[in-house]
Amino acid sequence: METLSPGEVIAVPASLSVSLNLNFGELPPGLPAAYAAGPGFLYRYGGGETSSVQVAWIGLRLTPLGACRLLDVPPSDLAGHVVDLAEVFGTQGRVLAERCRAARSHSERFALLDAFLLRRSAEGLRPSAEIVRSWQLLSRSAGRVRIAELAADVGWSGDHLGRVFRRQVGLPPKTVARLMRLMNLLTCVDAERTRWPELAADHGYSDQSHFNRDMREFTGMSPSEYLSRLRPCGCLDAVPKPPGRSGWAASGASDSFKTAEVARS
Repeated sequence: METLSPGEVIAVPASLSVSLNLNFGELPPGLPAAYAAGPGFLYRYGGGETSSVQVAWIGLRLTPLGACRLLDVPPSDLAGHVVDLAEVFGTQGRVLAERCRAARSHSERFALLDAFLLRRSAEGLRPSAEIVRSWQLLSRSAGRVRIAELAADVGWSGDHLGRVFRRQVGLPPKTVARLMRLMNLLTCVDAERTRWPELAADHGYSDQSHFNRDMREFTGMSPSEYLSRLRPCGCLDAVPKPPGRSGWAASGASDSFKTAEVARS
């Protein structure tokens, strides 16, 4: 549970996960009571203009291959979006959100979620063996294997791998590799002793500006801003909304969100 002060804004950095979030407290402006956030998506939410908002979440992070098995839509349909859970699971998603909000304890909510996800997993589609293999190779190399090597390993052309990978994972393999590399680097950050140029070089960035571009795209902040604004939950304290604006500009969504451009391979 957290209380958002008037005008306070939280940034959720882009990740490889499909996030499922069910709110059983007050609703931040522009957010559904239950929603899914797609992979590779930097978004923001915040308190009201003049009053505090007390939110309480249950959040789940699904690996892209896990999401492929659980969702009614391919992960590619969620990339760069926040959508109501009913759009992801149909009527089952709406019923799940209602039951979780009505539940009287966390243990009851977790039991509802466990039963729901186990049932979906048993019914869902399986990602192809080639995509599972490519994901594993990318993960083991922390995103540093060449995409041409992935295609050769599974015996596909680069274009075919890119199309199937994007549909089943939600992002192109090149974008996944970039996010893996950045996320691996950020696990090594020490607020007291971090030397960004050396850290960037150790993780395969060609130079500091290359690293800075990925930081800006996926977190919305420079390295120094990231350190100063990082919250224990992994989210970031974002810049407050400018006076007189009702929210954050977005394409096809509430103005409480701002979409980060998703890089294309």
